[in-house]
Amino acid sequence: MTKPLPYIALLLILITDNVVHAAEKITLIHSVPQLTSLFAFGSSIPIEMGFWKEEGLDVEALPAPGGAAAAVQLVIGGRATAAIANPSSEMIAVQKGSTIKFYYSAQRGDIFGIGLPEGSGLNSLQDLKGKTIGVTSFASGGTIYAKGLLSEAGLTEKDYTLAEIGVGARAAAALKSNQVQALSMYDEAYAQLAQAGLAMSKIIRDPRAKNYISGSIIVQNEEFANRQAMLTGLARGIAKGQAFQEANPEAAVRIHWKVYPNTAPRGGVTQEEVDKAVEVNRASTKLIVRNALGTGRFGDMPRERMEDFQHYLVTTGVIPKEVGVDAYYTEDLIGKINDFDAAAVASLAKSYVAK
Repeated sequence: MTKPLPYIALLLILITDNVVHAAEKITLIHSVPQLTSLFAFGSSIPIEMGFWKEEGLDVEALPAPGGAAAAVQLVIGGRATAAIANPSSEMIAVQKGSTIKFYYSAQRGDIFGIGLPEGSGLNSLQDLKGKTIGVTSFASGGTIYAKGLLSEAGLTEKDYTLAEIGVGARAAAALKSNQVQALSMYDEAYAQLAQAGLAMSKIIRDPRAKNYISGSIIVQNEEFANRQAMLTGLARGIAKGQAFQEANPEAAVRIHWKVYPNTAPRGGVTQEEVDKAVEVNRASTKLIVRNALGTGRFGDMPRERMEDFQHYLVTTGVIPKEVGVDAYYTEDLIGKINDFDAAAVASLAKSYVAK
């Protein structure tokens, strides 16, 4: 008959077991001022559905009011494990000597455009000469995008003025008061303004930006070299969140407002408010789907497309020169990240009942 283990031995086994199985704590920064339900796939859904927990991770997803540049600096400074940000900010930093890279792109496609409001009498980019254009922030991708597109249209920076007006109610007020006459924002912001009765008659996009990418996971090179299992799990949880959000956008909104109650409507969560949020998010849903680039995989960015994206950034003056794109990114983990049953996640989403 086996003798029972002494109490102290049992205690040591329990402590050791807890250490081995303790979830790894990760700080993930999103380069947006507020984590709206559009970004549920990379925040609330993996938390609520346990996708990150399955990977042995305890992820804290937070916004970065300073935009992509601020989020990238948090990674460079070691104050965040990873950031989901516009790669153009990462590429600028790399050309200045920073040792960071991105390895997964959650949002693939052009989200930006210059909006001409209905009833403004504006019909072309040339009509913006002498006008003030509102941007969410001077550090935003929309600001960079506007300068490049207006330059292509023959306007110099002396021909127009840019004004920082934020998003939502603040942006609407600036437009209503004629503080700005046009906008350079992103799909979600335009959809929110349309719901507030401020629709655009035209949103002009840059044809050179067809291979634009935005929400990509950026990490230090050293982190990528030494913590690939963790980074794979982090991105796989996001990929599952993308599959879930596409399959059940209403559940995505409800989950997000449950996990981040400060982002929910002040008047309470009603079906009308949920429907409005779903409509806003629909403008960008096409960017997060598995087949956004026609490759049938989540998160990849084929080399030729990446080279075209870099060429666009050089052409528009965002970065000074073209270098080998391997300096910016890697696809080494894409196969492992996509190693899950997306159909099962979609089925889970469709059967989800909000609690």
